[in-house]
Amino acid sequence: YEIGSGLVGSEMCIRDSEESMSLKTNLFRFIFISVLGVLLHFTYEWSGDNAVVGLFSAVNESTWEHLKLLFFPFLLLTILEVLLRGNMLPEQFLPARVLGILAGMGGIVVGFYTLRGVLGRNYDALNIALYFAGVLLALFFENKRYRKSSLLSTKAAAAVLLLLTVAFFVFTYCPPDIGLFWDPTVGL
Repeated sequence: YEIGSGLVGSEMCIRDSEESMSLKTNLFRFIFISVLGVLLHFTYEWSGDNAVVGLFSAVNESTWEHLKLLFFPFLLLTILEVLLRGNMLPEQFLPARVLGILAGMGGIVVGFYTLRGVLGRNYDALNIALYFAGVLLALFFENKRYRKSSLLSTKAAAAVLLLLTVAFFVFTYCPPDIGLFWDPTVGL
């Protein structure tokens, strides 16, 4: 009986350690994505409107361009984590990450248009808060997906990342004429 309770205690310590590490990891992820996303809001202007920089950063104030501020920091973090921690990542890492990114982007779009519809205009402070909420939603959803069977295979998740990257590149300079792509600072 004493040996059994000792093992339970050890298992509890390991579990507590993993949860603490997960909290630290997610705090790092949140800070990394948030800081890089905020910087990407300004890099196009800082670069003198460099077309290559514009592929990765917001070139105007449209909702679509602001989704880049979530997507590309997550993409960079994903690449870094796969390269540096590949074998230590959960089996469902890439599918969970992609579903988290999609949830975060969806949350930003729904939140933006809901707030705009209710309030009748944009408020910068709310838009900034919405961005951080989107990052949190993405990380929350990603972490929840680790414990469930995946809706996507790893190959399908990689294909979604590639498709989104191409879509961001193409629609940066050839946006469709729909609301998601309109820059509210220049009118309709």
